[in-house]
Amino acid sequence: MSARVRTALWAGAGFLAVLVFGGPWGFGVLTAAVAALGAAEYFRMAVAEPDPLEHLGVSLWAGAVVLGFLCPDPGVPGLLVAAGAAGYVLVRILGSGPSPDGLARWGAAVAAWVGVGYFLGHLVWIREVGVSAVVFLLAVVWAGDTAAYYVGSAIGERRLAPAVSPKKSVEGAVASLAAAAILGAVVSLLLPVPHGMIRGAGIALAVNVAAQLGDLLESVWKRSAGVKDSGTLLPGHGGVLDRVDALLLAAPAYAGILKLLGAGP
Repeated sequence: MSARVRTALWAGAGFLAVLVFGGPWGFGVLTAAVAALGAAEYFRMAVAEPDPLEHLGVSLWAGAVVLGFLCPDPGVPGLLVAAGAAGYVLVRILGSGPSPDGLARWGAAVAAWVGVGYFLGHLVWIREVGVSAVVFLLAVVWAGDTAAYYVGSAIGERRLAPAVSPKKSVEGAVASLAAAAILGAVVSLLLPVPHGMIRGAGIALAVNVAAQLGDLLESVWKRSAGVKDSGTLLPGHGGVLDRVDALLLAAPAYAGILKLLGAGP
């Protein structure tokens, strides 16, 4: 068994166990840890030589933003992002003072808190809707990603975004949409999600588009940083961001759709 498969099995089993048995706080803490690691990877790509304490602070605050989704007030996560943005400036003023790359570092920190922490934090809100809703999201994203890989590898000829991700193909993207719609309909039929089979297929299409855009977004980050993988934490997979990139936009997209349907705490 390859390192890639072993990592996927262990990580997937652990994630599902916490999702089902960990309750809102257990799942929230796990998601916060994933976001903290992902934010650390992003900040390392965005800033050539991050200060160790600065790097740690950006990482931990991304996790705090995720935990904000456990609060009853929906404004808390956004407030934490704003507090982090202001706090970063204050620490700079009281600490080392302004620097030539200070604005870029501040922007990278805020981008990590929004693009990783705030976006992934919507998983915690979706968990409040129900475990089945998270399963729906993960199934749709996984089905689309798998179909895109195998169909693209087999018959993919037309490049989808060659300047960003040369291996992605139009054929793979279309297969991803089809697989997501089919599995979205099946999961909506079998599990108690707040939408029926037909609507579930349509929602899956929208979520899949967001997932593919999230994948491309991370590719832009890596291209800009000149790296192949976001990190090396997961053997055979690269970094944490390499595994959750599709969820960065898919999670808030699905959360927004659920809110429009009147679902949620």
